[in-house]
Amino acid sequence: MQITRLNIQRIRNLEMVVLQELQPFNVFYGENGSGKTSILEAIHLLATGRSFRTHIPKNYIKHQSADAVVFAQSSHEKIGMQKLSTGEQLIKVNGDALATQGQLAKILPLQHLDPLSTDIIDHGAKPRRQILDWLMFHVEPDFYPAWQLYNRALKQRNSLLKSQRNVSIETLAPWNALLSQYGEILHLYRLDIVEQWKGFIQQDLQQLLPNIEIELEYVPGFHVEQGLLHDLNYYHQKDVERRYTEYGPHRADLRLKAATGDASVILSRGQKKLLILALKLSQIAMLHACNKETVVLLDDVTAELDLSAQQRLIKRLSQLGSQVFMTTLDHEIVKNHLQDLSISYRLFRVDQGQVCAEVV
Repeated sequence: MQITRLNIQRIRNLEMVVLQELQPFNVFYGENGSGKTSILEAIHLLATGRSFRTHIPKNYIKHQSADAVVFAQSSHEKIGMQKLSTGEQLIKVNGDALATQGQLAKILPLQHLDPLSTDIIDHGAKPRRQILDWLMFHVEPDFYPAWQLYNRALKQRNSLLKSQRNVSIETLAPWNALLSQYGEILHLYRLDIVEQWKGFIQQDLQQLLPNIEIELEYVPGFHVEQGLLHDLNYYHQKDVERRYTEYGPHRADLRLKAATGDASVILSRGQKKLLILALKLSQIAMLHACNKETVVLLDDVTAELDLSAQQRLIKRLSQLGSQVFMTTLDHEIVKNHLQDLSISYRLFRVDQGQVCAEVV
C-alpha cells in the first residue's frame, strides 16, 4: 500500500494534519519538538496499533482529548484507526470494521528505522526475536495462527505455575502437549525463513559493512535433538521453582557473530547501527521479493550516519520500492541526496504542530 493521503488528529501537538499527494519519499523538517517524529508515530500507530515511544495511549493522545485518529488512503484502500485514551481502538478498512490489528498489519507492512538505536544488538533476545517474528508474519502465512495458539497455551501453563506452588506434571500435561505441538511448528517455520533471510542479509551487509563478516545464528529456545516436550517434562521442577516456562520458541534468539566474537562486544556503536540497518533492509528486500512493499519510517536520518551512508540507505530504499517517511534537522542534505538519485519526493516544514508542504 502506497499512501497518497494521510490525516492525523490529536496526536501529541498535532491537532489536525492533512497530507496529500504523498510521494515515494516524504521529508519532514523543523526544530526539535516541532512534531516531526509525531507524524512517524501516527503512521506507526495505524500500522501496528501502538506507538514506538510509549505503551500508554494517554501519553501520545493530545492533552485533554479522549481519542486520536489516523486515516490513510491509497489508490485502492482506505484505512483508519481511532485510539481511545482507555486503550480501546476501532479499526476500519474501506468502511468495514476489522476485528484485529493483524488484519491491518497485513495491508500496511511497516519498518521503523532509527539510526540512533542499538537496542536490537545490545538489549537481549526479545528485540531480535521481535524482528524475526515481524518477518515471519509477513512472509509465512501459517506462522501467525500457530504463534497465537502457542502463546495461548503458554499463558495458561504460566498461569498454573504461578497460581499453584507445587503444580504436578500431570496437571501441566495437556498444556505441555499443546506447547510442544505448536512450538515445534513455529520452530520449523522459523528455521526455514532464517535460512532464506541469510542470503538477503549478506547482500545488504556488503553494502553497509563491506569489511566485516557477520553471521546470523538462530537459537531455537529449546533442545531440538530431544524435542520441546522432553524439555517441558525434564525441567518440570525447575519451572515450578521459577514459576514460569523456561524452554520453548518464546525464548528463541538470533545471535549476531563477527569473526572474532559476538557483535555486541566486537562492533563499535556506529557499526552496530549499520548492522541493524542491514538487518531491516534485508527484511524489506525479502518482502520485495515476495511482491510486498514496505512503508518505512526513518527518524533523524542525518543525525548519526555520514553522508555516504545516508545516500546508500536512501538509494537502497528506493531500489526496494519502499515508501519512506523521514525526519531531519538538515533538509538541504536530504534534498541533495534525493535529487542526485532522481527520486520523487515531497518536502514538509513542521512548526509547532503545523505541517506545510513546500514547493521543490
